[in-house]
Amino acid sequence: MTLSTLAQPLVESTRTKDRARTQQLLKRLICPAPDQCATDPNKPKALRVGLCGSPGAGKSSLIEQLGLHICGKGHRLAVLAIDPSSRSTGGSILGDKTRMEKLAVEPKAFVRPSPTRGVMGGLALSTSEMTLFCENIGFDVILIETVGLGQNETEVDNVADVIVYVIPPGSGDDLQGDKKGVMEIADIIAVNKYDGPFEMACKKLKMDLDFSLHFREQRYKGWTPPVILCSASEGKNIDKLYGTVEDFRVKRMEDIVKKRCNQYASNMWAYITNITMNA
Repeated sequence: MTLSTLAQPLVESTRTKDRARTQQLLKRLICPAPDQCATDPNKPKALRVGLCGSPGAGKSSLIEQLGLHICGKGHRLAVLAIDPSSRSTGGSILGDKTRMEKLAVEPKAFVRPSPTRGVMGGLALSTSEMTLFCENIGFDVILIETVGLGQNETEVDNVADVIVYVIPPGSGDDLQGDKKGVMEIADIIAVNKYDGPFEMACKKLKMDLDFSLHFREQRYKGWTPPVILCSASEGKNIDKLYGTVEDFRVKRMEDIVKKRCNQYASNMWAYITNITMNA
């Protein structure tokens, strides 16, 4: 049993005693001793990739293909998949891992589904801390799959370095690129299900998105979100998708470091708000 598996229940626990122990654990991991602290605490140890999109977009299947590709390149991978919780019972199926049969048994990968427990925005309450934990125990790539609410899944931007928006064919017209919400935070757009009878529809959607994104205000100067055609079922262009993610990290590292600083402040206030509301 791995350290990540053993510590995960503690990090996700909502008990007051466990929350205090989690903070102590994270503090010791991030800075075990004054002389062992990193010279640049804001320099990312891992690449955090947020994947969001509507239900049925094929996020879980795409993550499995992407994860196997990442592990094949020698990386240690953590996958944090968020599942919705029932409003009536509070329970959650946590079924995302069942769609990742090969990745779930990959020795270099850690796949953990977590319930939202009523938290809005596409993430679970402990996603920020779990991401920080995984990064500081040696995982160098972290994939964060949102719950699949659609266009209001913007909270993932508070934990990820790069946002990949997964869209299936038939998701709209050229106005899709002008929509607000998750489209505003997307750094890369993956048009999934580029196979069989959907190939032409995917190409049409890519043309519409390329056109509308060209006129959209750039989130980062000099970076227009590229639209990648890919297929999770056939493994098509998975290498191209991950290559684009790595290209973003190399070209926008300064922006990523600045974003991390803003994320720490945002997550701190979110934690304080949650503690206050549930006191």
